[in-house]
Amino acid sequence: MSTGVLLALSGTVEADLLGRIERRSDLTVVRRCADLTELVAAAAAGLGAVAVLDADDPVDRRIVARLRSAGTSAVVLCDERERTTYADLGAMPVVRGADPLPAIEALAAGVPARVPDPATGADAAAPGTVPDAMVDDLPGPGEPEPESETSAEGSEPIPHGEREPARMVVVTGAPGSPGRTTLAVALADELAAARHEVVLVDADLWGGAIAQTLGLVADTAGLSAAIRSADRGSLDQAALERLLVPVGDRLRVLTGLARAARWREIGPESLEVVLAELRSRVDWVVVEAPVLVPDDEAGFDFGPGRNAVAHALYAGADDLLVVGAAEPIGLERLVQALLDLDDVPGLPDRRTVVNRLRLSAAGPHPELSVAEALHRFAGVAEPVLVPDDRALADRALLTASTWRSAGPMSPARLAVRDLARRLTDEAGRPAPLMGRRRERRENRGRLWRRRRAD
Repeated sequence: MSTGVLLALSGTVEADLLGRIERRSDLTVVRRCADLTELVAAAAAGLGAVAVLDADDPVDRRIVARLRSAGTSAVVLCDERERTTYADLGAMPVVRGADPLPAIEALAAGVPARVPDPATGADAAAPGTVPDAMVDDLPGPGEPEPESETSAEGSEPIPHGEREPARMVVVTGAPGSPGRTTLAVALADELAAARHEVVLVDADLWGGAIAQTLGLVADTAGLSAAIRSADRGSLDQAALERLLVPVGDRLRVLTGLARAARWREIGPESLEVVLAELRSRVDWVVVEAPVLVPDDEAGFDFGPGRNAVAHALYAGADDLLVVGAAEPIGLERLVQALLDLDDVPGLPDRRTVVNRLRLSAAGPHPELSVAEALHRFAGVAEPVLVPDDRALADRALLTASTWRSAGPMSPARLAVRDLARRLTDEAGRPAPLMGRRRERRENRGRLWRRRRAD
């Protein structure tokens, strides 16, 4: 049976390859595409198993991922210095001037059957290299050794050390304003106060506000810039460090989108690459994720859906926190959000957090009322309850500070601190004893200064 080949080339290269394939019985050129849009459409229609592209076109991780999702493997004609980049994107690179036909034959014969996924590393060689089966079939002058992983501009390799991959806590919840951003910021700050290296990522596509909450002025959306670098295969530690905004000694922030209309800039494949890079360098990554929204099914779209980023974050989380508000409408929305999450496959164990717990909205025994409602309608056994402290929230937002700084002894802050300790203890990464002693000294100092000011 003949294998379909899609071409997105031009000039003599396309004409030569087309003539050689036409003389074969096992390969057939089914479409000569004018651009990448036509190529992706042809792949989505199932017309070809192998696509041949030129690096002069904007070939990035999203294009390769869309082809792969349609069952089409990509061969990219590129310069010698670009081989590693396109191999990391999941394509098979062929140096210009070399014969691409052996690469096409290898992919058509299923060697390998599927191009390795760089985000997961499944069936892949070491990072930055091409699998041996692929290299052996690739002609090219010199066949240079794969390059080692280095930082920007040819500097020395960045040591990973003996650090375990970071735990990733994903914060999501019900629509509205139950306090997802506030709790994500407070939790990240508590983990940093416990002497862990922490990165806080604003991946809320619809209403991210971490930068505003902390009073950060970012020249660009850090997450969007990191995604673009990951799309091109040029993301390294030096580039990522430039995008992280420091907040204190151990907490850094990757700011999110300024406008929800730019949500298509964040692709789930490249986001996984960014998060994997972050997790290799710190102890904890806290991500505010978008809430689930209705998918637009009115038209046909080649790209990821509106919930693709949310699903990728939920599935990749070590701990999933679902936040709701302790009021009748907030609880109804929270129950619905929990039921919607039941339909998402591959989720980790989730933890329900109920924010702004107060007598005026939940009755004379708010703890019992909220716990009973969640157990009855959503099967939640032990929700985390965060008392309402509107004065603390207002003070922290007005001064662009965290709950720990604005009200160290507030019941709301202490509830988040206890949640952070529970997460670290369950993960086998408790805070150092010295860190807790230092925290007690700092709390006493803040109380003394506040009393003197009063």
